[in-house]
This record gives sequence, C-alpha cells and structure tokens, in this order.
Amino acid sequence: MDNIISKNIIYSKFFILLSALAKNLLGTFNAIYLYKQGFSLTLVVSWQLTVYICYMIFQPFIHRYLYKFSNKFLMVISFLFFLSAYLKLIFDLHTTFDLIVNAILFGLYANIYWNVRHSLEFKTLNDKKIGRKVGIILIISQISEILASLISAFILDNFSIIPLFITSSILMLISLIYVFMLKEKRRKPPKESIFKYFKTVPKTTLFHIFLKEASTVMSHFFSLYLFLYVSNTYSFAGLANFFLGLAGIIFTYFLSKKIDEKRESYLLFCTVLICTVYLLKINITSEFVLIVVFMEGFIKQFFNVVSNNNYYLLGHNLEKTTYICGYELFINFARVVILFVGFFLTGSLPKLMYFCIGLLILSGFLPFKIKK
Repeated sequence: MDNIISKNIIYSKFFILLSALAKNLLGTFNAIYLYKQGFSLTLVVSWQLTVYICYMIFQPFIHRYLYKFSNKFLMVISFLFFLSAYLKLIFDLHTTFDLIVNAILFGLYANIYWNVRHSLEFKTLNDKKIGRKVGIILIISQISEILASLISAFILDNFSIIPLFITSSILMLISLIYVFMLKEKRRKPPKESIFKYFKTVPKTTLFHIFLKEASTVMSHFFSLYLFLYVSNTYSFAGLANFFLGLAGIIFTYFLSKKIDEKRESYLLFCTVLICTVYLLKINITSEFVLIVVFMEGFIKQFFNVVSNNNYYLLGHNLEKTTYICGYELFINFARVVILFVGFFLTGSLPKLMYFCIGLLILSGFLPFKIKK
C-alpha cells in the first residue's frame, strides 16, 4: 500500500510539472495575443471575465457529477477542450462572438484541469509538514512558468503561435500518461452540499480570500500591462516572468521549510511588502522594472507560501470535492467583482492595478481563521 501511495505521489508531481508547462506555454501571454489580434482592451478583459464566469457556472455541476468519472476520463475531456479552445484561438477568432465561445471552451478545459490537479495535490499533503510540501508544489509550478515564459516569448516574437501550440499539445498529452499510471479508488458521491463551504469557512476568512484574489487578477493582466506601457514585445514580458520565477524558486526553497510554525504572524508583513513592490512596479516605465520584478519574486512567494498553506489546511475541514468546488466558486465570484469594479467602472488598466493593490493591503489586516 505504501509503495502504491509513493508511486502515486511521484506520478502526480510529473503530471503537475508537465501539464503546468504545457498550460503556461500557451496561457502566459493570452491577453497580449488577443490584443495583437486586433481586439480592444475592453474585449480582452471581457474574455478573461467570461472565463471567470464559466468557472462559477460549472462548479456546481462538477461537484454534483465529478465522482462518476475517473481522473483519467476527466483529463481526456479537459485535453479535448484544450485543443478546441486553442484551435479556435489560432484559426477561427474574428468576431466578438468567436471571442466569447473561445473563453467558454477555455473555461471548460481549465475548470476540469484545476479540479483534477487540486484533488491530486490534496492527496500528497498532510497537516504535519504541509509547508514543506506546498513549497515543493510551488517550486514545480515556478519551474514550469520560467521555462514556459522564455520559450513562448521567443517563439511568438520570432515565429508564430502554431509551433507553440504543437509543443504544448504534445507536453499535455505526455502528462496524461502519468494520470493513466495512477492507481485510483472509486469515488463516492459527495455527502455535503457545495454551499456547506460557505457555512464552514469563517466569515472573516471568506472576506480575506475575496480580497486576496486581487493578486490573481493583477497577475492575469500584468504581462499585458508591460506590453502596453513598458516594451511592446513578448520577450520583455517573458524576461520579467523569468526574473519573477527565479527569485520565487530561491525564496520558496528556503522559506517553505520554516513556515510550518506561526503562519499567521507573517501575513500582514508579507502583504505590506508585496503591495509596496506592486506600487513600484506599475510606476516604473523602463527596463529598470526588471529589478523590481526580481524583488517581487522573493516577496510574492513569501505571500504565496503563507496563503497556500492556509488554503490546504482549511481543506481538512470538509470533503475534498466540496472544499475544492466551493473554493473555486467563491474565488471566481471574487475575481468577477474585482475585475468589474476595477476595470469596467474605470475603463483603465492602471486604475485596475491600483484598485487591486488597495484590496490586497486590506487583506493583510483580516485574519485567516481556520476552524479546528
């Protein structure tokens, strides 16, 4: 039994690494690619808003019917939606309607992918050494982001998106091999309603999670921000992601081993640091922003390790499917509200960035409570 569990953990990590690399190769510069295809800034933001809304709509169905299917079947379906989304992006994206259809396809692929990935991550984690194990997962993700940023920026600047699509599809297909090597138990139907998530999680924690999602919204548009206000090439945005990821790996490796104690004492401190760096980053419109981005890599991972520890610890209070689906439903509701208020009521990408920074500062003052 222990041998099977150990193999499952190894296979899960290979799946996470390869699938994250495949996903980031195409997903890192989605906003820039859409903008360069001639869509307005408002439509590009609307594409991301539609993806968030799709997450919200699909989660109740995933919670209700996920147990009927194996991870193998789910990842095959996710892969087919992945192919459909990017084939439409490359060959059939002309109108606003096409853009919305593409966002829905993308939302379906990403929704299934993240539910499977989160369920595999939970199986490799326990409360005793959660900080160290979360650190390993973060480092795996960061390695994939670094490689993806450099490779995709080079290919997009010098060739076209087609070789990138082929490479990404092959990597995603290889990652599925490791999912098929997993030994799975038959799932049982969930006993808890998805809405139990909102009854179980403390209200202050929900508010903290809501405000913290401002960081995700910022990250989805920062590459486009660099493209519009600093340097209009994929390579510069890719280089910025490289510095961000490299610093993050160094910091995560050393911090995650020590973060299992006194997590909460770090929260306000790292929130203030990350917001200070964000303010510097969006006010420097030259190549010196790379220095700030490198600093951000250290501080952002400080923030991520603390908050991700809390995420996995909180998940022990509910059935895993209920927790994952409830969490995904709530954070995407938060992203919709933040994006709508921060961009559509202001019409400005820089104002969206400032709005997100303000929300992050507030999150540092709210405790992340976990019911024992």
